[in-house]
Amino acid sequence: MASGRGHGGMSLSMKLIRLLIVLFNLMFVIIGGLLLALGIFVMKDPKLQQIRPLLNPDVTAKYSQSLSNIEIFAVVLIVIGGILLAIGFLGCCGAVKGFRFLHLLYAIIIGGIILAEIAFVVVYIVYQSRFKAEFVTKLQESIVKYYVGTPINNSTSSNPLSLSWDIVQFNLHCCGAMSKADYANTTSWNKTNPYQSNTTLVVPFTCCPLNTTGNWNALPTNMIEANTCATTGVNAYSQGCYDSLINLLFSYKTYMIIAGAIIVSVEVCALLFAVLLYCRKDGYDTL
Repeated sequence: MASGRGHGGMSLSMKLIRLLIVLFNLMFVIIGGLLLALGIFVMKDPKLQQIRPLLNPDVTAKYSQSLSNIEIFAVVLIVIGGILLAIGFLGCCGAVKGFRFLHLLYAIIIGGIILAEIAFVVVYIVYQSRFKAEFVTKLQESIVKYYVGTPINNSTSSNPLSLSWDIVQFNLHCCGAMSKADYANTTSWNKTNPYQSNTTLVVPFTCCPLNTTGNWNALPTNMIEANTCATTGVNAYSQGCYDSLINLLFSYKTYMIIAGAIIVSVEVCALLFAVLLYCRKDGYDTL
């Protein structure tokens, strides 16, 4: 390894740029560590795993053998977090040790990430309606083929996918994928009313306002209204669960925009500083 002119000959401005590079990359390390931890949390959190079958892209009987969308999201977070940790370490090494080759490699990687982010945004904007249509179709198919009803007083059986629908409907106050009409043509649901065997259900009880403490196995205080709702569809939640989930995500839109703007700003600044350091030949070691 050959040595260039001593670091003492470096101007104050370049020393400041090196310091900023280190600070920016410490931010990458922190953000990467947080994303890595969040990905592991999403992968292992039992509450999120409850809705795993609902978010699974494969609604066949083999859904438990494949990764659900929520697990894919967790893996993406873990991978991105690991990449940011590696980039931060690489950038710090380049700035502290003064290796021009590391600055070039660092600039190429950051530039590639920025281009990939731009491509992702463009693809999302172009294909978001197609994604919604395909995802909603799969959700509706899961109801029609695999929903078997709400387990009430152990009088009815259930499965993970049905429980997932009930959990989402109960907590988000929604019904079906797009509306209560999604339950009209179910093929696996025994619609006999567990409280009145001479009547049939139009929508699950979880599609109706229930004054309970969080357990639909217990009789709600407004049982008469809930029973009427479930057997007639009157007063059932009008909003579909897809829209409710999207609204839940959009409630954090401001925070996501701020976080995205900060990340992109840091990436652009880090790229510019890395290029400046690479273009300055004196005061650095070369590999």
